[in-house]
This record gives sequence, C-alpha cells and structure tokens, in this order.
Amino acid sequence: MLRPVFLFKILLLSLVINFIFILYLLIRNANQQLFISRNDVYQERSQDYAFRGFNPVSNGIKLIPMPAFVRTEYSKFVITDQFRLVSNEKSSKYLTLALKRYSTYISTLTKLSIKVEQTSSPNLENRLTIYCSSKNCKSDNYPELNEDESYILNVTETDSSLSAITLTGIVRGLSTFVQLIERDKSSGTVFIPCVNIVDRPRFSWRGLLLDVSRHWMPIPVIERTLNAMELSKMNVLHLHLSDDQGFRVESLVYPLLHDRKDYFSQKDIRYLVDYAAQRRIRLIPEFDIPGHTTSWFVGYPNLAAEETRYEISIRWGMLKSTMDPTKETTYTFIDKVLHEMTELFPDPYFHIGGDEVEGTQWAQSQSIQRFIQQQNLKDKYGLQAYFNRRVQTMLKKYNKIMIGWEEILDQVGEKSGIDKKAIIQSWKSRKSLTETIDKGYRGLLSTGYYLDHLSSTDFHYKNDPIPDDELWLFNKEQQSHILGGEACMWSEYVSQDTVDSRLWPRLLAIAERFWSPSFMNDTLSMYERLFRMNHLLDDLQIGLTHLSLYKSRLENLFGDSNKKKDLLHPLIILADACEPCGFEPRAQSQKYNALVPLTTFIDALQAVSESIWKLENSPINYNVLHGVFQKWSLNHIRLNSLFDDPNIGKSKQMWGQDIEQLSKNLAQVGRIGLRVLDYGSKRTQHQDKNNSMNSWPVLTWIQYHSQQLDQLENQVLEVRLAAVRPVRRLLNSIKIFI
Repeated sequence: MLRPVFLFKILLLSLVINFIFILYLLIRNANQQLFISRNDVYQERSQDYAFRGFNPVSNGIKLIPMPAFVRTEYSKFVITDQFRLVSNEKSSKYLTLALKRYSTYISTLTKLSIKVEQTSSPNLENRLTIYCSSKNCKSDNYPELNEDESYILNVTETDSSLSAITLTGIVRGLSTFVQLIERDKSSGTVFIPCVNIVDRPRFSWRGLLLDVSRHWMPIPVIERTLNAMELSKMNVLHLHLSDDQGFRVESLVYPLLHDRKDYFSQKDIRYLVDYAAQRRIRLIPEFDIPGHTTSWFVGYPNLAAEETRYEISIRWGMLKSTMDPTKETTYTFIDKVLHEMTELFPDPYFHIGGDEVEGTQWAQSQSIQRFIQQQNLKDKYGLQAYFNRRVQTMLKKYNKIMIGWEEILDQVGEKSGIDKKAIIQSWKSRKSLTETIDKGYRGLLSTGYYLDHLSSTDFHYKNDPIPDDELWLFNKEQQSHILGGEACMWSEYVSQDTVDSRLWPRLLAIAERFWSPSFMNDTLSMYERLFRMNHLLDDLQIGLTHLSLYKSRLENLFGDSNKKKDLLHPLIILADACEPCGFEPRAQSQKYNALVPLTTFIDALQAVSESIWKLENSPINYNVLHGVFQKWSLNHIRLNSLFDDPNIGKSKQMWGQDIEQLSKNLAQVGRIGLRVLDYGSKRTQHQDKNNSMNSWPVLTWIQYHSQQLDQLENQVLEVRLAAVRPVRRLLNSIKIFI
C-alpha cells in the first residue's frame, strides 16, 4: 500500500503540472491573440519526444493528421441550433469565404442551420469564436512557404475558440474543428469532445503532384482535390501541365502549343490559383523540359533535336523526342513561354521537370555532338546542365526559383552551375535526397509516395522524409533544407473518373506523415482514423466521387441491364474483396494507351478495401468470420448467371479482367477460411472425415493452404484478391498451438 506522504507528493506534482499548463494557455491567449514561435511547439526532432506523454492517439481522438499536442477532458460541447461561427475581427474576403465554407460543412454534418456572425451577444455560449487580429487575417494574401500555420483550438462545455496569427492557421484549425464533430447514435445529439489543441506542421512543404497531361483532369477534379487537400492540411498542389500527351495551358504567344480540346484557359488558371489560395494551398506549375516534350513539337517541330513531323503521343514512357539545347532559337522560344506562364502563377517556385531525358536524338545529331565538344560539356549530362543553367537564368529574370527532378543534378553534381536556391525533388531513391542536402540544396522527397503504384497505405505511412535512423546524417541546418515531400499521382492509368479512388483515402496517411510529429506512427490507429475521415469527406459533399459512385460504376459493367437487379449485390461482394494492382502490372499487360478507356473492373475498385482491412485487423470473432467466409464460398453460385451469357466475349472485353476466375477464387478462399475455422473449433482438417487431408501433419496442412492462398491472391492479372489476407492471418494463428 502506498504511503500517504507519497500519495500527497504525486497529487502535488499533478497540480503543479496542471497549473503550468493553464498558465501557458492564458499567456498564449492573452489579448485574444496567438503567437506560437517555431520553437514553442517543436522545431527539432528531439523536441518531438516532449509530447510523448500527451499522445493524442491514446486519448481516443480520431483526427488525421493528428495534432502536435492534444489535451482532452471527460466532457462534451453540444452543438445546438443556436451555434454560430463568430469573428470578432473585420474579416478579409478570404477569411469571410473560409467561415462561410466551414459553416456549410458544419451544417451538412449536423443538419442544423449554422450562421456566421461578425460579433455575438455576450450571452451566446454555443459558438466558435475566431481570434486573428493580425494584418495577415485582414488581407487576401497568397500563401507562402514557411508561413506560420499554427493554431490553438480550445473547446469547453460552454464555449469554443480558435486562435491563430495567420489566415492559414485559422483555416487549419477550422479543418480540425470539423473533424471533431460526432453524433450520439442513441440520442442524435451532435457534440465535440472538450479538448485543447496546440498544433503546427512538422514540414512546411506538404504537396501532391497531379498529372493532368497524360490523362486530362478538368476543373471539377482540381476543385474537389483542393477541397479534400484543405481538410487534410496539405498545402501544395503541383500540377504536371505538359508531357508527351499534351500541353494543358492556353498560350496566347504560341497558340499551337496547347491542346486543341483539353486545356486550361488562362482565365481557368487564374481561377484555380485563387480557389487554391482561399484554401491556403499554393499552386505550383510544372512544364517538363527538355524531355517529355513531344506535345511542344506538334506545332513547333523546329524546337526538336530531330526536326520531323510529330504527333501527340498516345503511349507513355521515356520517348526519344527531346528539345535541341544548342539552338538559340530554342531559348528564345522557352523564354517567351516562361514569361507568359510565370505571369499566370504567383508562386515564387516554378518546376521545369528535367527528368528522363532519353538522349538518343542528342547522340545521333552531329551538330549537337559538335556543340558538346566545343563547350567542353563531355556528355549528355553536361549538355542538360548547360540547358538547366540557361533556363534558371530566365526564371530569375521573372523572379522565380527553379524546382527540378533529381536528374538535374545527375552526373554533374556541384559542377552543374545550378544556383543553390533551386529545390531538387527526389523520386528514384532516398540516396538522391541525401546527396541533394550534402551539396547544399533544398530537397523534397517523393520516393515512396507514388500513389499511382497502389502500394499499401502503411508503406507510404512508414516512409519518412527524415527517418530516425538517418538523423545522424544531417546537422541542424541540413535538416531545415528538407522542406517536406510530395505524393505523386501520375495519370498513365488514372482518369478523371478514377482519380478520386486512387488518391483517397491513402493520401491522408501521407498528409499525417508530413504534418504530425514523427512519433505518431501507430499504423492501426492511422487506418482507423483514415477510414473515418474517408467517409467524412464523402459526407461533407465536397465533390469526391469514389464512394458515392462506387456502385454505379460496377453497374456499368453489366452488358445486360436486366441482370443488374439480381447480380449487383454479389458483384459488390466480389469487388469489396479485391484491390487493384498498380503501375507495373498494368504496364506489363501492354493493352493500354491514352485512347483506351479506363472503365474496367479494377478501375471501379477502391484502392484499399476497408471491409477486408477490418476483417484482417479486428479481434478474431469466429461467428463474424464464419458468416463472411460462408458468403464468399457461395458468391460464385450467385454470380454464375453472369458468366452464362452467350455474349460473354463482349462482356469480358468490357470487364477488362477475368472476373469469372476471380469469382471462383473468392469462393475457394471462402472454403479455405471455413476449413481453418473448423480446425480451430473442432480440430478437423477437412469436413469430410474420409478425406486423406485429415491424416496430414498439421504443419503440412498449413503449408498446403498457405501456398493455395498465395496462388489465389495474384492469379488474375491486374487484380489482388485482398480476401486472402484475413484467411492467411487466421491460418498463421494456428501455428501458436503446434
């Protein structure tokens, strides 16, 4: 039994800690303002661990990204029909729009009519009061790299307040407030848990690259992507605007440059820049040069190293067509294009691509080889470095800082002559990022964040721009040169109809990796919060379609509309048990190009199956598993009439993948699952007592079924039978009893 003196000391220590914390909050909220310096919350990795005692995951808060600091109370703030968003300051246009936007979100979630007020009655308690008296909140400024995004959100039983010193901080705090809203299932009461949150991002560059060139992405796609990015606290949308398949921005100077049909007008670009800025997201353009430039040569073939007739490419990869960096006319052309395009994008950073320069046209050109010798450039790498220097000089003239893929430093290193202000984006290896920082440049990490490859969500989540085991590689200044990272959505196998399901919800895991402290790495918690947020994004009606149109896209796979009624449900069961494979399997099939519609079975699938994840990670419940496995084992019988169609050939072409084999495989997985459950409850290895399998050693029986599951998982090209995973987990658990 603990002594009274010892208990008194513990109580006294607890009171002191709480007093210090309350004093900290009072100081921070003095004069209804907030100032969080970079060192107050956390700046260095070593400071991250100061918050381990206040781990929000253990507090049951379901936010993603998880804030830096959360303190919870055992009480609730109930939202009633009297709730108001109140700003005590004169609002700028952007702040007014933000409050209106979030009042709409809160109204949508609560089914209440939420209004915004400039001032409120002193007696009004049911409110969220916004405090931001700095000049930043009174002007419609464009968001900047390294701006203060911190905020304090305080929710009590009777009141709530949000404080920040920038408009961006207010918007980040509002996105947290919306995520906190819950509904009591029994009473229907809408509430928010009482919390105090002190938050700011870990990295200042938290981006998404969206390729709008290979497959065109119109304005509604960009809008809904920006909406979801705002709620996820992402702050950079990097648009890949030109490639071999199209130049996607209107050029008035060179009107033959942009695509004739699918492109953004200059008015569109100005609209999107403003739309992003309202959500405190920077819009970074990329025009890829000197490779990936076939679209430039369609109207202006004299730019190419090999002057011939060019057409928009319908295939992708590293093509031979490349600009001629030895002609002055090339630089005159580029200079005029850059002048025009830099005026459309206010951000000081401008991406020139620079990746995958194939080099054959340069090698086969006598004039280019002669130029390399005369300029003492040695090889194609030296020639590209020469080209990059010329382009960087042009960008400086237009007050822009160059960004390029890691190849702009390839083979030339410090002799590249590229100004140290340039940012290098690493996509092929982590080693590239380390070398970039060693050479004194600032860097972004995209290695490990290629969403189009459809890797597992936890693979992206565990990929850190500065992992703990690499901290020793960098001093304090070098760590600050790692600005953050960008997830990449290349669109070879993604269309405007499928991009939402390829981005969400997996991008949320990357958003947390870029925002939250490094010790927030509980994968189980991440998935739970990610799926909750996925449904919240759908509930908020921000335009995302991957959940709302899931069933209708599966319906489109029926050639015979009469079969939809009876067969849609078993097809959904099959689809829920599957996940699409990524870039490599589709590329290996060699059946896709820019003209092939992406409307097959796997294009309708979610990138990650929520139902399978829950089966795989929830506590083992034999009754639940038996019901699911039984359903799978019988599902092929229900779907069988789909495959008896006399026009099956036409249907298979529409499906794209072998759905019939998938259906058979799911039934087999279900039967294996039932067999494993029988062993767990009855210790029988086959329900037929006369089956020889009952005489097998248990280890042999396990290995046999494990091999079967491995085959079934990836037997059908381009599709992963995710249903295998919970059965494999159950099978592996048997080993404990051997």
